[in-house]
Amino acid sequence: MKNNYLLILLSLVLGSAVNAQEWSNIPVPAWSGPNHYWELQSNLSDDFNYNFNAVNYKRNFGNGKWYNFYHNAWDGPGTTYWKHNRVKVDGDNLVITVAKTNNTTKMGIPGVLSGCVTSNNKVIYPVYVESAISVANISLASCFWLLSPDDTQEIDIIENYGGVPWFKQFTHISHHSFIRSPFTDYQPRDWNSWYQDSRVNGNYGWGDWCWNNGNRRYVRMGVYWVGPKHFEYFIDGQLVRVLYHNATATKVNGTWQYQYFNSMSGQFPTNNANGYTAVTTYTTSSTYSFPTLQAASNNSNGISVIDPGNFQNGAGFTKAMDIIINVESQQWLATNHSPSDAHLASSARNQMKVDWVRVYKLKPTSNARSSSSVSDALEGELTEEGIKLSPNPANNFVRISGLGEGDFEAVVVSLQGNVISTQTVNKEANNLSTTHLSPGVYIIKVAGEAQKLLIN
Repeated sequence: MKNNYLLILLSLVLGSAVNAQEWSNIPVPAWSGPNHYWELQSNLSDDFNYNFNAVNYKRNFGNGKWYNFYHNAWDGPGTTYWKHNRVKVDGDNLVITVAKTNNTTKMGIPGVLSGCVTSNNKVIYPVYVESAISVANISLASCFWLLSPDDTQEIDIIENYGGVPWFKQFTHISHHSFIRSPFTDYQPRDWNSWYQDSRVNGNYGWGDWCWNNGNRRYVRMGVYWVGPKHFEYFIDGQLVRVLYHNATATKVNGTWQYQYFNSMSGQFPTNNANGYTAVTTYTTSSTYSFPTLQAASNNSNGISVIDPGNFQNGAGFTKAMDIIINVESQQWLATNHSPSDAHLASSARNQMKVDWVRVYKLKPTSNARSSSSVSDALEGELTEEGIKLSPNPANNFVRISGLGEGDFEAVVVSLQGNVISTQTVNKEANNLSTTHLSPGVYIIKVAGEAQKLLIN
């Protein structure tokens, strides 16, 4: 009996050690650059190795990291009705369940009860966010995304249609730039934004792969939000797509394609007859090359791949964002691919599971703090066009030219990536005070651009 107790105790200890380190042996795939490292953000990272029972009211869980609803009162798109009691943690996974409702308030047809989870803390670039997800094997969207509190900037880490005919073989690598009134929504529509993986096809989609006859599998989806106009997307630790200023780089069947948009039609990029954005392929390569992507951006038609309609006033994505996890019945799904009653009632179909979420911030090492050179993370954001600084070198002030309409936040950053100060500027009030800066080299970030500034 004593030996049995010892064995039980040993198994509990080992089990706890394994659970506490679910991602510890998985390196962060995004490159930190020299003299920098990735620091885990414990207030946003979760292995879900605990229990949280579904309840019929809004409630925090996970030591206050999450709550069981959307980040405002909206209860879902299309025929979705997000409910508090559709969220639980089962000791190993965050679980979001769906079910049928006869409520016809939305679109005049029966809807879908589902769950939504929001983080109590926010993320801001430079940051790496990743999750291990087993999507629902049903004609609904399984989603893991970032969204600003004012609902104007969104980065979709995964938008996966696990059981939707044809679409179930793709993961939509997407983001949204919104104007709330009148409501206007940009998201990528180029063909390469629909990413296809060799593990799935039109007959055996992501829902089938994740369900795996009941022995669930998980796909790791991550995004490195490098800066306002620079996103990097990873699937199972492999870089698959990069958006940078005016160009994209996407890995297609082992070959990297560097592309830019051909033209604009009003507020949106022009589409081909097949409905996908018309693009020009600048070049291809067997391995990813950031300088090649920069060259594609510099040789493009000047159309932003982040915000082509300039909905964010040229600044790119600069706002802190909530992490949101949910399943939803979007309007086009409800119209064309509404799940059957049998699928909505089946535990083999009606659950999305999340094994873990991890978030890392880019931090300088002690060596970097004393370095006199620009870090690679900042170097990648420096721009040759756009804003201009004069005089440069400066003494008491620097004038920022090339600003668009509206107000912008000018951020003074040290070579180590630390924010020194901020000041609101615009086309008329464009002088930035530098009297508080010691002699040296700094980075000025404003309107999604970045320039070096020398202080005498």
